[in-house]
Amino acid sequence: QPKDVVSLLSKLFTDFDKECNQRKLYKLYTIGDCYVTLSFLDKAHRGSDYEEAKAQIEMAFALVKIVKKIRNEINFEELAMRIGVHTGSIIGGVLGTDIVRYDIYGQDVIIANKMESNGDKDKVNVSETTKSLLESNFKTYSFEPNKVVDVKGKMVQSYFVTHANSE
Repeated sequence: QPKDVVSLLSKLFTDFDKECNQRKLYKLYTIGDCYVTLSFLDKAHRGSDYEEAKAQIEMAFALVKIVKKIRNEINFEELAMRIGVHTGSIIGGVLGTDIVRYDIYGQDVIIANKMESNGDKDKVNVSETTKSLLESNFKTYSFEPNKVVDVKGKMVQSYFVTHANSE
């Protein structure tokens, strides 16, 4: 029932918001059942692109755990999510005059979206760029090739990421 879906999304997004705030990430918006976050270089919190990538990946792992927990609580096996992460540059701004919305734009936004849409249930799919940042700076992650994704003529390799010691 629609009422049940809204209630479920409210519960999920409330838990997601807590994780987002705890990790000092920014929830850009939700669209239907899509939850979009971003992080940015901020000397007060993190000062490097690889720290930002790690924060997003750890957030992604937390979201998967939240979904699995709620899936078990409500006994609804179809509840799942795909997560995509890409690291890059964007431009953002406020659009409109009466009903305003802050949004982000750029090739890297499209790549991040493609990482999500080409992912799998309960997995975190990352771009080659994010993989390289994590691999170069942390030894705690393992990567499994997923697929090459066409992003407006640019071919981008994607990978599923897990903690190196996880199954």
